[in-house]
Amino acid sequence: MEPFKSIGLLILLVGYQGVTPGFAMEGEPPVQQPAEVRKELHTTSPTPTSRYMNVEGRLKEIQGDTYILEGSSADQPIRVQVGKDTAFPNGQKEPGQPVQALVSAQDGHALIIR
Repeated sequence: MEPFKSIGLLILLVGYQGVTPGFAMEGEPPVQQPAEVRKELHTTSPTPTSRYMNVEGRLKEIQGDTYILEGSSADQPIRVQVGKDTAFPNGQKEPGQPVQALVSAQDGHALIIR
């Protein structure tokens, strides 16, 4: 029975040491408030519109892996590259159909075409 008391006392002391630092900081304010953290992350993260553009129009023609759109979002036809990674949640498009696309501003590659 004596060895079990020693082990129990050891567990109690180790557990007590882990709880003490938590009580020590109880009265102190946190270093940074959660709202401040969220605001800081929001202001330093890149905006989605800087890397991607929403393009709308009517599909004028398809030339290989390039869709040519004309219409509401630009005065001149827009060339949009389509690849294996382009998603078509509403199915493939045919010339004459309205199109909404999420396009990379860097290279004109479409991520989604609806």
